[in-house]
Amino acid sequence: AASLYRNYERDLPYCFNRKEAKDHGEGGSMVGYKPQDGDDVVIVEDVVTAGTAVRETIELFKHVANVNMKALIVSVDRMERGTKDCSTLDELREDYGIAVYPIVTVKEIISFLHNKEIDGKVYIDDEMKSKMEAYLAQYGAKA
Repeated sequence: AASLYRNYERDLPYCFNRKEAKDHGEGGSMVGYKPQDGDDVVIVEDVVTAGTAVRETIELFKHVANVNMKALIVSVDRMERGTKDCSTLDELREDYGIAVYPIVTVKEIISFLHNKEIDGKVYIDDEMKSKMEAYLAQYGAKA
């Protein structure tokens, strides 16, 4: 929200959920802007594996206000299989009818960092790449 204001002069409210509701201070389970009926909402997540946190957040919004859940932005799509045969992100698209935008996928990270030296260290060498690909073969969504 701060970057949108600073770079584009878009003054948009934001809020985040707490792990546990508080009964003092601002109180409740959300900090910041209190969503109102009819508000358009975009959820921002760092990483999504099974989608549990996103589902909990969507359920939380249902108890706060009648909002329009527009999109989910995810920093890293781990490309893991959800409860169905598709990826967790595809499952969230399907289950909630929202647009989902990953900034980068784990396969893109592997490709970009494979055998690339950063500050004198290679983080994804051939051995690590093989382990990551084996993990995706076992737990990843079918393409």
